[in-house]
Amino acid sequence: VELLGNMQALRSLDLSGCAVGDAGLASLGNNPNFRNISLSECNQITDVGIQKMCSRLLLLETLDISYCVNVTDYATKFLAFSCRELVRLNIAGCTQLTDTSVSYISGGCHYLSHLNMSNITNMTDKALRFLRRGCKLLQRLNVTICPSITYGAIQRVETGGCVVSHSIDVKEMKLGPILPLSQTHKRPMSVGYSIFPIPNHA
Repeated sequence: VELLGNMQALRSLDLSGCAVGDAGLASLGNNPNFRNISLSECNQITDVGIQKMCSRLLLLETLDISYCVNVTDYATKFLAFSCRELVRLNIAGCTQLTDTSVSYISGGCHYLSHLNMSNITNMTDKALRFLRRGCKLLQRLNVTICPSITYGAIQRVETGGCVVSHSIDVKEMKLGPILPLSQTHKRPMSVGYSIFPIPNHA
């Protein structure tokens, strides 16, 4: 990985699932020409590595850090305010992230068109309010398996022209499930997953 950071002609890099750590990320920062980087499921990555890499990759357009489970809101802060040219961002499955991360993203990444923040149970309607205010160019949003996000909040995002993938059964919400009379006091919600992947390359 250290050698890749010195290849100045390299624009795109996919290290998904590799055993790359913070030292490797820091070396990637030696190539300011990177535009697209995928680090999905690189479980050794922490906030320190994200900070060191993003502070020098100011022209990055696509970043995938999905399922990097050690990443927290602290990393997202440096990511959002360093990589202001980001167009596509995938933070799906980064389970430590909260609405605070989205507040940073909406404050720094105003060119963002695709955001995948699926499978993060800490995200709430507040995150979507941040996106509506700061990410005016957002076209695709994935909030699948975000149980604290309501359909009402999703509808407000869709009103702005953004296509939202989610796992809420809207039909059942309107009609309700057909149950025996003895069970009408219960209303389970079925879940249909629809996940759109954010591509590794712009």
